[in-house]
Amino acid sequence: MKRQRVLLVCLGNICRSPLAEVIIRQQAKAMGLENDFSFASAGTGDWHIGQPADQRAAEVAARHGLSLEHHRAQQITPANMNRWDWFIAMDRANASDLLRMGVNSQRLLLMRQFEAEGGGDVPDPYYGGPQGFEHVYQLLADNARTMLAFLEQHREDPQ
Repeated sequence: MKRQRVLLVCLGNICRSPLAEVIIRQQAKAMGLENDFSFASAGTGDWHIGQPADQRAAEVAARHGLSLEHHRAQQITPANMNRWDWFIAMDRANASDLLRMGVNSQRLLLMRQFEAEGGGDVPDPYYGGPQGFEHVYQLLADNARTMLAFLEQHREDPQ
């Protein structure tokens, strides 16, 4: 079975999606799925291309034993979207942007969609303080295992 390529998407690719990428990668390893998937992250906007992760995101990752040291922001565009089997959007606005680019809705997930009450958006912590980044970290960590279970169950046919 081929390795499934999963892209985690937020707006600028410096806060939520980089955190989601390292969290879900760590969880995949813990679940023995590290050879089944490859993970990356990107933003729908181009403001931060080439920049490192937001320092507050890097700090919260480090407090939880993860590193964003090598992260550099990139943008998802219609030209490069065919590199991915699955897209996991951090919020509904990101999902709408991906749909407008032509992403197949059956390949598009919301990070929190498997929560008991249908979840919601992963809030953007950019304009807040460190507590917002910790809150986002917890939301992402709480949803990583369920997201991976869904992806594993649908590995053979991402369509």
